[in-house]
Amino acid sequence: MTSLALLRAASRRAAPPSTSSSSLLFHRCRLSDSAHHWRRRFQTVLDRPPLATTSYSPRAVAAATFSTRSDNFLSASSALYAESMLEMYENDPNSVPESWRLYFEGTADGKGGGGSLSSAEEVMSFNQPTIVLSSGNLKNQASVGAALAPDSLGVAHLIRAYQVNGHRSANLDPLGMYTNESFPFRPGNVRSKNDVASGISEFEDGYADTLTVGFHGFDPAKDMDRELNFRGVHTGGNKGFLEDLTNMPGKVTLRKVVSRLRETYCQTIGVEYMHIGSVHQCNWIRERVENPNFLKVDKEKKVHIFERLCFADTFENFLASKFNTTKRFGLDGGEAIVPALKDAIDRASELGAHSFIIGMPHRGRLNVLANVMRKPMTTIFSEFQGTHYDEESHTKSASEWGSSGDVKYHLGSSMDRTYPDGRKIHLSLVANPSHLECVNPVVLGKARAKQFYCGDTEEDRRNVVPILLHGDAAFAGQGVVYETMQLAGVEDFNVGGTIHVIVNNQIGFTTNPINSRSTPYASDLGKAFNAPIFHCNGDDPVVVSRALETAIEWRHEWGTDVIIDMICYRRLGHNELDQPMFTQPKLYKAITRHPTTLEIYEKRLIAEGTMTKEEAKEIRDFTLQSYEKDLIASKSYKPKAEDWLSSKWSGFKSPRQHARRRPTGVDIDVLRFVGKKAGEVPEDFKLHRQMVKIFQQRQEMATTGVDIDWGLAEAMAFGTLLLEGNHVRLTGQDVQRGTFSHRHAVVKDQETEAEYTPLNSLAKVVSMSAPLDEQRIPDTQAKLTVRNSILSEFAVLGFEHGYSLENPNALILWEAQFGDFVNGAQVMLDQFIAAGEDKWLRQSGLVLLLPHGYDGQGAEHSSCRVERYLQMVEEDQHYIPPMGPDERTQIQKTNWQIVNITTPANYFHCLRRQVHRDFRKPMIVVSPKNLLRNKRCVSTLEDMGPGTTFKRAFDETDPEISDNPGNVKTLVFCTGQIYYEMLTEREARGRKDVAIVRLEQIAPFAFDKVAKYCAKYDNAEVVWSQQEPKNMGAYSYVMPRMMTATRELNKNEKRPRYVGRMVSSAPATGMTKIHKREYDDIMKGVFGS
Repeated sequence: MTSLALLRAASRRAAPPSTSSSSLLFHRCRLSDSAHHWRRRFQTVLDRPPLATTSYSPRAVAAATFSTRSDNFLSASSALYAESMLEMYENDPNSVPESWRLYFEGTADGKGGGGSLSSAEEVMSFNQPTIVLSSGNLKNQASVGAALAPDSLGVAHLIRAYQVNGHRSANLDPLGMYTNESFPFRPGNVRSKNDVASGISEFEDGYADTLTVGFHGFDPAKDMDRELNFRGVHTGGNKGFLEDLTNMPGKVTLRKVVSRLRETYCQTIGVEYMHIGSVHQCNWIRERVENPNFLKVDKEKKVHIFERLCFADTFENFLASKFNTTKRFGLDGGEAIVPALKDAIDRASELGAHSFIIGMPHRGRLNVLANVMRKPMTTIFSEFQGTHYDEESHTKSASEWGSSGDVKYHLGSSMDRTYPDGRKIHLSLVANPSHLECVNPVVLGKARAKQFYCGDTEEDRRNVVPILLHGDAAFAGQGVVYETMQLAGVEDFNVGGTIHVIVNNQIGFTTNPINSRSTPYASDLGKAFNAPIFHCNGDDPVVVSRALETAIEWRHEWGTDVIIDMICYRRLGHNELDQPMFTQPKLYKAITRHPTTLEIYEKRLIAEGTMTKEEAKEIRDFTLQSYEKDLIASKSYKPKAEDWLSSKWSGFKSPRQHARRRPTGVDIDVLRFVGKKAGEVPEDFKLHRQMVKIFQQRQEMATTGVDIDWGLAEAMAFGTLLLEGNHVRLTGQDVQRGTFSHRHAVVKDQETEAEYTPLNSLAKVVSMSAPLDEQRIPDTQAKLTVRNSILSEFAVLGFEHGYSLENPNALILWEAQFGDFVNGAQVMLDQFIAAGEDKWLRQSGLVLLLPHGYDGQGAEHSSCRVERYLQMVEEDQHYIPPMGPDERTQIQKTNWQIVNITTPANYFHCLRRQVHRDFRKPMIVVSPKNLLRNKRCVSTLEDMGPGTTFKRAFDETDPEISDNPGNVKTLVFCTGQIYYEMLTEREARGRKDVAIVRLEQIAPFAFDKVAKYCAKYDNAEVVWSQQEPKNMGAYSYVMPRMMTATRELNKNEKRPRYVGRMVSSAPATGMTKIHKREYDDIMKGVFGS
């Protein structure tokens, strides 16, 4: 019989007739194995769908399975591969790698003999190699004979099965219920039965069938205690237990192997990592979790964990007893996360980390604030008593600014900590709303900014650690989680890995996990990003702490995300006043009977002799007494001054403090220099031929100082800020070129595709870690970052908001591809950007560029929905604040600014004004589209020179009209692009009796300017004209304010007549002829028919 025939015959005899194709492939692989196992590639084949019955080219199969010329037959992945190699050998012996050729030459005479299973296996061994018994004794093949079959492959597959699926049978549920609702994929539960082989329905004591020895060809009755026979000592590069087996002293039995595997993968921790593509990363995890000492900690650490756990547990019980009718969204049932977080921070500090940015939901926030962030307990208790704030500072009136504040379980905090050995760390917990997971990108943006300002080296990235806590239902259900994780490897968004901690309560409000996700675990999203996942039983605080410490070490080593899935429970309802028995009666009956994590851990420590009952009671009593003392002290607590600013924000003004105006004009020579550099590349840089023309035009504009367009004005604003030492960062989809090909801040070499950023070559770029005065010395500049983002609005806008919170000495911008696309980030606008200062006293100078303009492009590419942002402006339409130049605090007391600018120079001043202030406010720029190339929408260098500033409004620019206001019959107020359309129409009609005034800053409203121009053209009818439908655009905002301005300041109230599109649910038409008709109607409304 030929070798090929023996291969096939052995496969047929070994495979049971009812096995599936994947099982058949398993048997074929096992019998065609050599002294070394087939290594990890076998499982890849096993996990694939069953092979279709079709023919395969031997060369194609071999190439697809293992494509290098240096293939070793010990490294093969399947019997199919072996067969293909043999067929290639029979056609041409020189066509296969040398190791395969030598093997086939040794079996070419067919002396494998008689066709029995043992003789087939003998043929499959390589030329009578030496056998290595588990005891280490060497025996010659001839002396052992064919009766001693090798166990290498079966044991290797058994080990791999536990590495891949051991977590499915781990002791993860502290309640021990493993219900279909919470663990639908648990062996034996509903969904798990869908993924087992056909005909297999038995599970051994909760273990998946793939984890049983019988599945891997062993007889449980005969093979458990015999000495295992391993042929060869090579592990295929795998570290951990498989490597240990080759060096293990004494008799190695299957019982020992299974016991060790279950201790490693099926106890109170389950590890998922075999989805990771890097063998080095897999080995890194194996070397730790498969080490018998992985979960062993000394007595001191166990007691330390107990002390920290005691503080977390007592905190919840103390609040429940003292404030039993107050919502606190307690951590009851998940207290183990508190000592684990503290241990993780300690471990990271040992590795060099100095800053930690934390984001988390409301559940457990108070406990983390108290016991991780070390927020003073007197402050927390005063918050429960309602004595922590001054009522006057939170009372709003038309003339006085007041902070709305927020509920205590949404607040953030920061603290500095010094270790006994002198190490210092800074902890920051970011404030966030109830909208679950939306804080994630904010945390990462803030962390990335801190890394950048620390120096932006690889070490800086390691030493600033973002930590995100999640709920199980939210992590699985909220799309922003995926968007945020997708940023992990993107340049200028990469934070060097995030520590994700899922506090898995096995419930989402009232929804069971089986209805809140389709995946086995809440953490499964992490597999898409090659993140290792550590599932932990929340009643084992040592395991949770070790998992967090390992996660810190992983991030330090590999710089990628890692997930901790702490499976626990929620002892009470969604809040403390809720009744969970309505919807989960069985679950909550079990929870009611279940002891607390502290009680379980205390009992364990006493039983093992780590501490005595008396020592445990002493720690409990001390903890309770400390809370009692703090409660008494809170009775006389007096709130401190408002915590406005971190160190980099020192000197910035609150809304109650008057901030002086600063000039924004720049020396002409500096402007010309920046303008020329914006159109310059190195001599050997190959620009696209059209880009050559564009850059030449920039050079010409800068030289002549006239006809400066929008793109160059923006570059001049960026460049001058950079020269002043201010970092500028712009992100969004397609921002390097610009959606409308107007920016070209980053250009590409047409041959090499190398990137070049002209504005980073103005002067020597200094590190942002240098003191501010050093960043502003002559002949230096700050760095410009212009980076195209992933196709996301929610996460990227949130990231940039977080980035803007770290340092005020920067201009941070985000640009939407089209203005209306920003509605994908509406949560971020509503909860953070519009209201962040009001709720949490945190300022931001973030700029949003939202392209807007009605050009007949349809509903989705016309409007940025400016009406939405105007509706949220914190401004009383019936009250006119002080408007004098030296007393105006109007912008300071509002929540954000909204501008729709009509000249490049005013855009230049608007951007520079964001930085040249003693306060920060978000700004929404209703940015143009067709004005980017409108020949009339240009400026001069003098418009941006010394003494110039931002204009909130522009009067009529035609002297013939402006100088003769008595002749004006119609005074038209407008904003943005429509100005140039009306200007063109007026010129075509030859009209001199229509004056056009532009509101460049829509909000806060320029009451004084409107009143001034209405008084100037006193005989004219007042019109408000806009491109948008009547129920959209600025009309609803400006109309009552124009009436207030003219009534209060001019004593002559004027209600503007509306001219624009009719009310509509869609922002714009998609029909070209209808668009033209609507345009004509607007012009007729202004100028008459």
